[in-house]
Amino acid sequence: MAVVSVNILHNGWGAAEDVGKKTIFTVVYLVEVDDKNDGALVVMDADDGTIRIPRRFETYAVGNDSDPFAFVKSKSPTPIDDKFWHVTVTFGPNEPAGAADGEQLSGLDEQLNPTDDPTREVIDVSVTVVSATRAADRGAYIGQIDLPVGNQNVNDPGHFKAVGFRPGKPKNVLQAHGNDLGQIINGVPITNSVFTPFDPPPEIAYNQIRITAGMNCDLYPGRLGKLVNSVNDRQVTLDAGFPFFRFGFGEIFPPYTVRFMGFNTQKRFKNGFPFWRLEIEFLVDRLFGWRLDILDRGYCVNSNNNKTVSEGAPTKNNIVDGSGNQIAEPVLLDGNGEMLDLETHAATYLRYAVYPEIDFRAAGISNFDGLKMEFTDNG
Repeated sequence: MAVVSVNILHNGWGAAEDVGKKTIFTVVYLVEVDDKNDGALVVMDADDGTIRIPRRFETYAVGNDSDPFAFVKSKSPTPIDDKFWHVTVTFGPNEPAGAADGEQLSGLDEQLNPTDDPTREVIDVSVTVVSATRAADRGAYIGQIDLPVGNQNVNDPGHFKAVGFRPGKPKNVLQAHGNDLGQIINGVPITNSVFTPFDPPPEIAYNQIRITAGMNCDLYPGRLGKLVNSVNDRQVTLDAGFPFFRFGFGEIFPPYTVRFMGFNTQKRFKNGFPFWRLEIEFLVDRLFGWRLDILDRGYCVNSNNNKTVSEGAPTKNNIVDGSGNQIAEPVLLDGNGEMLDLETHAATYLRYAVYPEIDFRAAGISNFDGLKMEFTDNG
């Protein structure tokens, strides 16, 4: 059950406008899945890693078009073949105040009083869940399922054994345990029974959290461009600046878990006031964070124990088997260019920072009210 591809159909892309009132946008997506039994719930939130179906509360931004006042209103999936679907997404303005799911905040200030000045309108905040996938390199080892000849029922508990690959290597556990950050703390490298990592590694699905804040400003927020893709280098609280929208009820996001995805802005005009509509977006990954931990393994070592020198790398020695032949699969290394001692260590991971790491508070992007004041003349 997986999404193969998502594409925008140019001939299904359109809009309808009531002059002076509202614009309704329509976008049709072509979704391909790998199983004809995949249904509407799979395709409505389809994401192939490049293009994805917009989620609820997201604004219209397709190709070179964007309208920060047009939100996802509906999604209608229709099968057209065994593994192909059309998903029609409509975008439009917020419903009038008094809608069944609560009043909208457009036209209200921070005290929730009506205002004609769009730059005094309350900051609009949304939090949504985003599906993500990644390679699984660590997990809590539970045990083994032994399938005798003639029995193919992998769910038969009688054939499950809570044992290690060999006594104590690795020690099996009853379940995965998490810490206060939502991370697994009793994970070990995911390998076969001779401690060789799978290639390609197994892939897991999990969820990230998208936080979006929309506000109206007087000034173009150009300085934010250099902060795109930055990650918090210390604990941070994302805060709208007043108790009504306190994020996380005091919860602090750990270092390296929040990535500033960027901003969308567009010059707008409302009630005789020109302004910039600004939307900023953060993506939170509590389970893995935004640094990379790469399992150290390879075909060469730095020691002089092997005589065969790898091509083009005179300081590296190939690892060979008992017959002197180059090994066919990479072995675990210890982080210093030597083979890992499996009696004392389970694995060594090399940690890399791949995004700029900054203090969000010093950069002025963690407090949304302060950011709005920075780009608004009347503060």
